[in-house]
Amino acid sequence: MEEVSAVLAKMHPELICPVCLDYLDNPITIDCSHNFCASCIRTSWKDLQDRFPCPVCRRALQEMRVSGNAQLGRLVDLVKLLHSSGSREMAQAEEHRCEEHRQVVSLFCEDYQEPVCPLCPQGPVHQGPNIRPGEEVAHQYRQRLGGFIESLKSQRATVEKLLVIQEKKLLQLREEVRMHNSQLASEFEQLTQFVEREQEAALCRLAKEDKRLQQQLRANLEAYWDHIWALKDLRREVAEWSVMSKEMVLMGVRGLQKRWAGLQSPVMQPLLFRPVAYSLPPLCSALSSIIWRFRERISMDPYMAHPSLRVFQDLMSVTCGFASGRHYWAVQVGAKPKWAVGVCSVAPSAQATGPLASPKRCWTLQLQDGDYLALGAGPVPLALRDQPAAIGVYLDWELGQLSFYNAADRSHLHSFTEPFAQELKPYFLLRPDCAPLSVGVGRV
Repeated sequence: MEEVSAVLAKMHPELICPVCLDYLDNPITIDCSHNFCASCIRTSWKDLQDRFPCPVCRRALQEMRVSGNAQLGRLVDLVKLLHSSGSREMAQAEEHRCEEHRQVVSLFCEDYQEPVCPLCPQGPVHQGPNIRPGEEVAHQYRQRLGGFIESLKSQRATVEKLLVIQEKKLLQLREEVRMHNSQLASEFEQLTQFVEREQEAALCRLAKEDKRLQQQLRANLEAYWDHIWALKDLRREVAEWSVMSKEMVLMGVRGLQKRWAGLQSPVMQPLLFRPVAYSLPPLCSALSSIIWRFRERISMDPYMAHPSLRVFQDLMSVTCGFASGRHYWAVQVGAKPKWAVGVCSVAPSAQATGPLASPKRCWTLQLQDGDYLALGAGPVPLALRDQPAAIGVYLDWELGQLSFYNAADRSHLHSFTEPFAQELKPYFLLRPDCAPLSVGVGRV
């Protein structure tokens, strides 16, 4: 009997459904070789469509493929039968007697939580109203244990639903990652195309610069050769007049001297190479996040400033000119009806009595009468897609490039390319009745 019980105990876990924790009912086997009740596995996969995870190993199956296991079902029936008969035999065999009174134990003492015989309540230990029939107490405990099983089933079902939710969340996050990856690839593709277009345009401008230099060189060479031929002609005439008679020499010397005095060296055009500029944004999104994260509010010490610098009372503003390097600043123009921002060169003025000198040349982006203009050597009308609220100004002094950007989205507005030879200062213009302009490093 003990050997049969040991075998049944070993087989019992293999015949229990992992979902309902009861004997397999109409057992089926899925692709991962785990067995379930037919109703339990269908309930677990009720709301799923494309992925069907195993409730035990969580292996995701692509299809709801199940196969009945009739042999396992017959084995379950046999074990249930053996277990039922064995339980009855064991119950009869294990019907024990009280060691003190040698009577069959049929009562239960709830105070001491132990079974007793009918004679035990007559002794000094097991007395009181909490002596109840053992079968009645066992029935109550069976009902209570049944409630525990249902609670465990409910908790397991809740956890399985949470697992399903997590799997759906994982799929959602993977889709977001895929979309972000696609977006990044598109942005990098656009950036690559922009760089290629800018490179092509820069190389085209460089070829034009080379052609311009060659034309200037040819013009200079032609002017030199014309001057050389004029000198040769004058030398030939002088040689001819020098062997003529006295009367002829005296008559022609005046004209020769006049021609000699009027002969001037040709004016040569200076051959200066103008570096080719490009319009790549000076600030990128990675640098933007770093600057925004590690920004600091700083103040300036007027006692430590260079003598050529002037620090304002707010200890955050300083004036200086740009004669080298790269510089970027932003101007908040808002909805002002008229304004101009840019740079200007300052020429020394003997008549100037104040600290400011009159601007000699300006390169600006401005709004006048509702029209946007880029003003350098001449006005260039601009058709802007959006009305910028802040203008970013980027100056590369050595490269000879001045670029304007919409500080909000860093889109390029216009660029000037010209070799700068003088110190440049920021330039601002607005109507007297407008609100002040706000200047800073901009939103980068």
